[in-house]
Amino acid sequence: IMLSVFVLLTSMAPFAHADDSAVIKSRMAQRLSEVVSLKKSGAVGENNQGYLTVRGNLSSAQSATVKAENNDRKAVYGIIASKTKSNIAAVGKTRAASIRKSAPKGTWLQLSSGHWQQK
Repeated sequence: IMLSVFVLLTSMAPFAHADDSAVIKSRMAQRLSEVVSLKKSGAVGENNQGYLTVRGNLSSAQSATVKAENNDRKAVYGIIASKTKSNIAAVGKTRAASIRKSAPKGTWLQLSSGHWQQK
C-alpha cells in the first residue's frame, strides 16, 4: 500500500509544483498507517470513485483522518486531471480500479456496479 501511494505521488510529480506534491505526499505518508488500520478493521472501505467511505463507527479523530485523506486524494486527482486534460472524476475512477486490484485480502471494496464486497 505504501508503494502504491509512493508510485501515485511520484508519477504526479512532473504535473505539480514540487512544493504542492511534497506537502501532499508528506501528509498522506503521515496518516498511512491509520488509514491501513481503518481499512483492516472494516470501518472504512475503498469506494468506486477513488475515495475512502466510512462503513462503521469512527471516532471524531478517525473521521478527520478519512476526511483529510479524501481531500488529499482529490487534490492529487485534480493535479493529474489538469495535466492529462481529464477530470477529477475520471482520474478517481481509474485510481479506484487500481486500488481494487492491489488491495489486500479483507479490504472492503465498492465495485463499479455500486455493490460492496470484501476482497
